[in-house]
Amino acid sequence: MGGEFRHDLTVTDATVLSALAERTGMRFGYSTDDPHFSYQLSRAGDEHVAVSTVHVGGAMSLWGDTEVFTVAHVRGVRYDWQIREESGSAAGGSSVLFRPEHPSLVVAQDVDVTLVHLPVALVQQTADTVYGARTPVAFAASTSAGNRLGQYWSGLARYGAGVLASAAFDEPLVRSELTRQLVVGLLECFPLVGDPDERYLSMEAQARRYRIAVQFLDDSASGPVTVEDAARAAGTTTGALVRAFRANHPLGLTPAQYLRRIRMEAAHRDLAAGDPAAGDTVKDIAARWGFAHPGRFAQYYRQIYGMTPRRTLDH
Repeated sequence: MGGEFRHDLTVTDATVLSALAERTGMRFGYSTDDPHFSYQLSRAGDEHVAVSTVHVGGAMSLWGDTEVFTVAHVRGVRYDWQIREESGSAAGGSSVLFRPEHPSLVVAQDVDVTLVHLPVALVQQTADTVYGARTPVAFAASTSAGNRLGQYWSGLARYGAGVLASAAFDEPLVRSELTRQLVVGLLECFPLVGDPDERYLSMEAQARRYRIAVQFLDDSASGPVTVEDAARAAGTTTGALVRAFRANHPLGLTPAQYLRRIRMEAAHRDLAAGDPAAGDTVKDIAARWGFAHPGRFAQYYRQIYGMTPRRTLDH
């Protein structure tokens, strides 16, 4: 996958599908002898995620391997799959995970499929952050770990397809948040090789460190505190605290970004309450909250509030 892309197409010749699939890391061959075969595809994404909605009219078969993690959520008449020693049917509204180095065979007929494609490196990076353990990601099965998690992934797949169909998908922040939800959902919904208790203990420890650090930064942002101070308060290292924030903050902010956001909010309040006639200036208020460079402060401020700090002060 390269940069941002979006395209829609309809194919009636299955032999051209292999070239299309390669773009999202699916090294598959396709065949059909159904004279009524059609393949309608809508796909969008960027270098981190691709989401596809596919309608297969008629019957077809596909086989091969994938270089990315791909989850197919399926509804329709037939979607029989075999991946190494595993096999099953996903046509009734369930999902199947395709993994690198796991040759697969699928026979499909009259189905609607939502495909989520996630690069291995991104999934590994997220797993390192979420679980706090740097062990290679390996999935133990091609189906979800129970009905509840299967239903959760189905909801994520429907949500992803809805975002894909909207103009909001063109916004980088929307794609970033969707990517994070899909990667974490993949890690939680499909069983991983290894001890789950160790992973969840690590997650609980990270959540505890995150809560302590957030409270510390909220209480101390007006003073000369640093991220290292927050790490000490949480009883951990700076690197571990960064991973805890990445895993737990709704926007995936780092501790430094969170601290800057708190101080920016405080500066915003002071600007809104300030009086230029009394001598209040943007430069002084920015410096009060740790922003020594007025130009950078103005840049950050516009990104968050959509206006210059001077306009807020003069309002």
